[in-house]
Amino acid sequence: MNNKKREKESALKKANINDKNGLNISYDKKELERFMPNLITEISEKEKSLKIDAVNYQAEKVDKTSVQISQSCIPDELINPGAIDFIRRCTNDEQAFEILEYLLKRKEISVKDYERYKNQILQEDGLRKLIADSGGIKKPGYYERKYYKKEFDKLKLKKNKN
Repeated sequence: MNNKKREKESALKKANINDKNGLNISYDKKELERFMPNLITEISEKEKSLKIDAVNYQAEKVDKTSVQISQSCIPDELINPGAIDFIRRCTNDEQAFEILEYLLKRKEISVKDYERYKNQILQEDGLRKLIADSGGIKKPGYYERKYYKKEFDKLKLKKNKN
């Protein structure tokens, strides 16, 4: 009799999940309540359960095309920054060499480009000249100032016109 009583008590301490195919999973209820209090309530009460029988693949295709369209509106330097984009944040030659070596290791630049940038930086005042010729140094907040502020200003103008 004591064994049955203990089993009932331990069953009350566990959260059981059963489905029609015979899958049964038990979790320690106190542990789940501590980490995910709302989830354990939903599992125990089974009030918010929803069975999914099928997936609409057409909806997924539409989402993918909209993502492609939205990415085409984003400037390339935001999606695929190049070696110069990274170098423009450097303050000394060592940082620039570290970036170039990393990009070469990942095969994101060719050996020819690596050597060209390295030789250019090694020249007198090379890093400063390379950065100046490429558009100047990129300080923190560069992308927000260049892209997001412009978009925000465009939205403000549209609202003011209406």
